[in-house]
Amino acid sequence: MRANDTSEVRDWLLSWLLPDGGPVSSLAQEDVERFCWYELPVKWMAEPAEYRLILTTLTQLLDDAGRSRAARVCTSATTREILEAWQRSPDEGRAAFQRAVDASPVTPPDTALLAWGAVMGIGEAVARRNASRLLEQALDERVLVPGARGYAGARVKHMERWLTTPHPAHDGRTPLDAVHSERRRTWAEAPPAARRRLRGTLTDLLSVAPETPDDTAEPLRWLLESVGDGVTLTQSGYLPRALVVEAAERYDWYLPGMVPRTEYDVARLVELHELARATRLLAKRHRKLALTARGRQHLADPALLQATVARAWFGDGVRAELAEAAAAALLNEELTLDDLTGAVHALAVEAFTLAAGSAPQPDDTRSFLWQWLRPGEALGFLPYRDRHHSALSLTPTGRAAALTELRARAHAQRTAP
Repeated sequence: MRANDTSEVRDWLLSWLLPDGGPVSSLAQEDVERFCWYELPVKWMAEPAEYRLILTTLTQLLDDAGRSRAARVCTSATTREILEAWQRSPDEGRAAFQRAVDASPVTPPDTALLAWGAVMGIGEAVARRNASRLLEQALDERVLVPGARGYAGARVKHMERWLTTPHPAHDGRTPLDAVHSERRRTWAEAPPAARRRLRGTLTDLLSVAPETPDDTAEPLRWLLESVGDGVTLTQSGYLPRALVVEAAERYDWYLPGMVPRTEYDVARLVELHELARATRLLAKRHRKLALTARGRQHLADPALLQATVARAWFGDGVRAELAEAAAAALLNEELTLDDLTGAVHALAVEAFTLAAGSAPQPDDTRSFLWQWLRPGEALGFLPYRDRHHSALSLTPTGRAAALTELRARAHAQRTAP
């Protein structure tokens, strides 16, 4: 384009920003930011020399519509710096654009209730757009004042109140429920077919948050309380022998009639110790092991303890995917180890390849399963049995923990299509 006539530029701007008509006052600040910081330098066929007239014209349109806050975006130093970055290189422009979006007061913040996805379904996109307009209104009404004391916390609370309030855009559901429902559907429909079959059995179960048993992860709670303000580890870094013996007797974790010598002799206690350290519930300084402030917080909040421990139990990557499959199978019925391996292996074969490029074998799947079963037993989520002759099942606390983590995974933000 060749921008040399204000009225012509005005018409171009209106047709671009308001393709369906409507007043300029209906433009959201995020629309103006996206135009100034991304669409103008990337999508408009305009030369940098034309930017000043285009932005001046847009500023006037917004001022005339009473949108002074949005108008200031056009003339801000941030906009000037982003446009200069795009001229230097696409990478610099993209990075500057993203930094400005992240810092914008109308960009909805992530909260403990919801982290917005980089990739969104229609329902989430509608919710995020409405959330941005909510913040803009709060800024205009000075309910929120950037730079004021407590602004960041007030902004998050404002967002969380809105997320949990029924909204007409979502047929009377809360925005949070609408986003979570959409994410669950997307999660359950993800390929391959083996994953869809397993996740499909969970749709109804995950629609309601599970209750948290007061005794969730009781063996871990016992360990945290027993360590308390601190215990002295052995020269080899193990828990003191008195604590090892107490754990073995309390949970019947050692051979009948025998007394363990070190923590290493009690595999389930090793699992608990490692998990508590990995989740920063216990910390070691020199030879002293003690409960952290985070650990005390978890002891006082069973739901937080369950969520953190369930997350650690499932792990990451391939292990978490196979843990999902194992949990889905055990939520439906008791299974022998062979049957559980078979159910999980169907997913492993369809979804993964080994480093050498070959398909996983049943023994590979079984090896991954042990990484989930061992801490599950230590946490009391799976009863200990002779796996070659007895069925595997989830305990009541294990069922709640599995549902907690599966629900968290189903509700997690999307980062890829």
